[in-house]
Amino acid sequence: MLLRPTRVGAGGGNLFHALFIGRACGGAGKSKRQLWRNFRLHGADVGRQRSAVVREIRPRSQSGLHLRRTAQHYVAHRRQRAIRQSLRHAALEAYQRGADTALIASPLNQLEHSLVVQNTIASAEQLRGKVLGMITAGSLTDILLREGLRLNGISEKDVTILPVGDLGARLSGLQTGRVHGVIIAGIQTLTASKMGFKTLIDYSKLPLEIAGSGILVRRSYVGKNPDITIRFLKAWIEGLYLFKAKPDFALNVLKKYVASQDIEVLTTIYGLYKEKLMNKPTPTARVAKSMLYLLSRSSPEVAGVNAEGFIEARFVNELESSGFFEEMNQKYGK
Repeated sequence: MLLRPTRVGAGGGNLFHALFIGRACGGAGKSKRQLWRNFRLHGADVGRQRSAVVREIRPRSQSGLHLRRTAQHYVAHRRQRAIRQSLRHAALEAYQRGADTALIASPLNQLEHSLVVQNTIASAEQLRGKVLGMITAGSLTDILLREGLRLNGISEKDVTILPVGDLGARLSGLQTGRVHGVIIAGIQTLTASKMGFKTLIDYSKLPLEIAGSGILVRRSYVGKNPDITIRFLKAWIEGLYLFKAKPDFALNVLKKYVASQDIEVLTTIYGLYKEKLMNKPTPTARVAKSMLYLLSRSSPEVAGVNAEGFIEARFVNELESSGFFEEMNQKYGK
């Protein structure tokens, strides 16, 4: 049962948007119309522009683990769909080709991945000559595995890297000895720990960053609709504060949107994101540069792309100067 909710921990985006929808719907089985009532609390009564807002201001995970359905579909169907796990995120590819895409908010910039290994391996040096597993060649796990090795002084030539497949296949490979270590993410570490494996490399401690759950927009849209954009962000960001301030509410939302009722799993997910999600989701060029660097490992043509052009922080900065974050701190606590 622990294997099923691992997608939630994989990149953060789907968890956060489940919480956001729970915020909008009050955590109960109510109609999708109530999603929009949450926006009205912040004056974002978009009326006939609803579909445009969902289409143009679309929550996406910048690590490539993006939602395949809009918020409306999430509320209507009450379940999450598969997540594409590839660093070749459409937003970055579109930006590279000249599209006017921009990241206006990013509450989660830490990587959630870990390299878990058999207990006989005590240090990175002992990885030499070993077999390590990831999902598939060219995937985010492939790129991160190689970067993690490099940052720990191990050349990828010193190990054998195999495409093993999904989480079940990777952990099975560890159990049978086919591989000596695998890269996993988020709540998956709980599963690995219960099976007796240990974390050797914690990627959140490495000098690598990815915007794990952000708001991606078209500059042309937000330029023409700054008021709607600000109101949207107010409702979205308040979900962050609510999540951290009211754990019982957050856990009830998780029970609804995560494929598990296991309280240990849900509590672990909650603790993981309560610690890592930032209340003030200012997007930074530093994170964009890190993302483009990682993408360049498989797509060298992006190496010269201007990272600053992918970031638009003025809306979050405007919220800060208007006193919005101070208001949220007073309402929910820091």
